[in-house]
Amino acid sequence: MFGKPQTALPPAAADASPAPKPKSGWLGRAVRTVARAAAYHLVWRPIRWELRRMWSHREFHAAWAGAATLYPCAVAHHLVGGPWWFTPAAAVAATAATYWFLSRHDVLPLPPATAAATVAVAGAWTTAATYAPFDSVTATSWAALAVAGTAAWGLSKRARRWRAARLRVRYSTRRLPGVLAALTFAGVAVAARPTVSGTGRTAYPLRLPAGITRGKLEKALREIESGMDWSEGSAREVIHDPKHSAASRVLLIHQEGGVKARTVRFDPPEMPRHVYDRRWLGVTDDGDPYYITPFIRGYGATHSMSGGATGSTKSNLLRLRAKHAAHTASLLWVIDLKSRGKAYAHLLPRIDRIAVTEEQAAELLADAAAMVPLRAELLLPEHNQVLPANEEWPAVEILADEIRTIWAKTRRSAAPIVEDTNKVLSEARAFNVGLHAATQYWNQDSAHPKLLANFSDAFAGRTRYDSDSQFLLRRWNRYKTSELPAGAFYVQSSGSEDPILVYTPEVTDAMLMETAAATEALAPTLEASTADRLPYYRDRWAHLPDHLLQYASERQKREVREARQRLGMEPATGTAPTRAAAADDKPVRLVVGERIDDTTALLSEIANPDLRALAAAHLSPTPITTAESNAAAPRSRQWAHDRRAVWRDEFQLVEHTRGEWRRIVGEREFIAGVQAAEEILRTRRGTGAGGGGEATASDRGDTPDDLHIHPLDWGADLDGSPDPRTPAGAGAGGPGGGGADPGGVAHTYSP
Repeated sequence: MFGKPQTALPPAAADASPAPKPKSGWLGRAVRTVARAAAYHLVWRPIRWELRRMWSHREFHAAWAGAATLYPCAVAHHLVGGPWWFTPAAAVAATAATYWFLSRHDVLPLPPATAAATVAVAGAWTTAATYAPFDSVTATSWAALAVAGTAAWGLSKRARRWRAARLRVRYSTRRLPGVLAALTFAGVAVAARPTVSGTGRTAYPLRLPAGITRGKLEKALREIESGMDWSEGSAREVIHDPKHSAASRVLLIHQEGGVKARTVRFDPPEMPRHVYDRRWLGVTDDGDPYYITPFIRGYGATHSMSGGATGSTKSNLLRLRAKHAAHTASLLWVIDLKSRGKAYAHLLPRIDRIAVTEEQAAELLADAAAMVPLRAELLLPEHNQVLPANEEWPAVEILADEIRTIWAKTRRSAAPIVEDTNKVLSEARAFNVGLHAATQYWNQDSAHPKLLANFSDAFAGRTRYDSDSQFLLRRWNRYKTSELPAGAFYVQSSGSEDPILVYTPEVTDAMLMETAAATEALAPTLEASTADRLPYYRDRWAHLPDHLLQYASERQKREVREARQRLGMEPATGTAPTRAAAADDKPVRLVVGERIDDTTALLSEIANPDLRALAAAHLSPTPITTAESNAAAPRSRQWAHDRRAVWRDEFQLVEHTRGEWRRIVGEREFIAGVQAAEEILRTRRGTGAGGGGEATASDRGDTPDDLHIHPLDWGADLDGSPDPRTPAGAGAGGPGGGGADPGGVAHTYSP
């Protein structure tokens, strides 16, 4: 009906039959089967197996594969006739991009400089091969570079560990969801490809289903290690994935073994130029740069505390802060009670104030507390209650090392210092006064409890025990701070739930010297309205130790002389010379005077001569042995031992090494502590009625001569019968008799 009609084919003839197909013999079928089997098993299957094996070990084959790719690119550029400048420009760009990326992301087990140099060599060879790709020298050099690069990449021990970690990660990625499902965490999926850092630290990105939270997953870390056949403690933590804002995206951090030490060079991407600029502190465990902001616009200064055992580089961390602060308009105030200023000697021309004794530290903190009301007068309505930091009102950074002796809760004499420090920590933030302190162990014996809550940042280095970091880190029992290498710190910032592992660089004396010479002209001065009204600021250089005077600048040396002359510590320069006598026949008047030094005047306050001799021996600035101390005491060794024990308990002395004692307070404070210790000893002896103390032998220096008890003058025997030697009338109230004690024994005192 529709379309073109089709012509029907005529029916086939009755006698016609289909043409017969040629029958193949069994021999041909067998040959074809054998050929196919041989091609599959002997050719294709080995090739496929080798390709899969090469793909599973693709990190190893990356070296020669990259070299094999460069040669065709150079040949194609030569045949196409591209511009000559394209290849060298691409090589320079690739070298710079490699160094920039690897310095900020730890994704290869190679230092950034080594990887950038390798790319530069490959770019130089490609540039040469672009001009003469078919030259025998070019081909030979290509082969040599490919073989050398592959051999170096394959024999590197760090690269082999990194490739093995990558291989294990691919296996663990397939196994991890099943293990989590067996631990009642069904539905947890690996959301993306895990990242492996150059040190072997692996981050598994997970997507959590409804009903499973990060906290529940953290409690099962030990079970996850058992199910995945990981070593104990290798599953570090579960943190929020910073690439996503959803609470269901987390990272499971795994690393075989403990935290590995890393060598971080001081090579910051940028140096601060303003107080509010961020400052590079090192690199994180992921290889990313870590920055801190000690001063924040509209907020003010931040306070930080650092803790760690000896050798954890706490002092180096403070020196790193000082080096960065020297490049800004900041006033550096330093409290160095551990090395008496030697740690900051080479940076002294850039330091505005340094305290090396407890008395100087108390004066420094008192001035910092006095700055609060004085700088509050500078506030204007547009400042919005926060004083801006600039050259007119410079910021103040206080760096305090080993503050246990001045902030301890058990020290009675530390109360004024604690009050001044609390005022600085709680009120001076808005006036750009920041305090950064370090001590070995943060607890109530090293810092008063009222001070701990005012620190915004905490740095936990290597500790003796993991529990020593409980005042620094939240959930401290999840982090093995006792296994940290030197220079590594867990950083817990205010508002962050999880700490960050940061590796800090070493700051040498040569670096501090170079910084002081480059930034001495940048040193600001404290505003006159505040400096003139601080109680101790004007004469802050008067007590600079002589061993630091050689590092001071000419301006500081002049200030030292002027301050010492004002206090009478040095004679004034430019005085008139002594006039000679006009005639020899005039009578000569001889005036003999005696000048008593400060030490003699302080010792004269002790009335007991024996105690004065013992105290004079411990006034030595150098450590004194126990034998020397006993020899200086006219009394017995036990008498001297009792006083040294009280002085040690009151934080006047410290046993520097076994058998050596060192005074840790100033001379005036030590003399006051010696006199206070005698009151403690008298209280322990319990003299007088109802004393109830420990009975000890009486001291001749404390008891009048007419009250000494004769050992044979007993008023009665032990059974209460009168003694025939007792004089007549001697008794409870008789003349010459002593009062009867509760035991019924009457004492007779011999004049």
